[in-house]
Amino acid sequence: MFARRSFLSLPPSAKFLYVVLKNRRRMSRQDLISNTYLPPRTVNYGLSRLKALGLVREEEHESDARERVYALVEAPM
Repeated sequence: MFARRSFLSLPPSAKFLYVVLKNRRRMSRQDLISNTYLPPRTVNYGLSRLKALGLVREEEHESDARERVYALVEAPM
């Protein structure tokens, strides 16, 4: 119940990023920016909120160690 309430309290942009990641599985920050047309600050904020709730994990990119990839950890509902 706590996770559901926390998820519902997220800003719309974070929920949108969650849905995009749910459909695409793993995406880089730049991929999220170009696919959602959200500003970089909004994507950063949404990812930080999702990571704080433990819904998204940050991984190292397979081919470029400088880049990070984001994937869902678990569904809130």
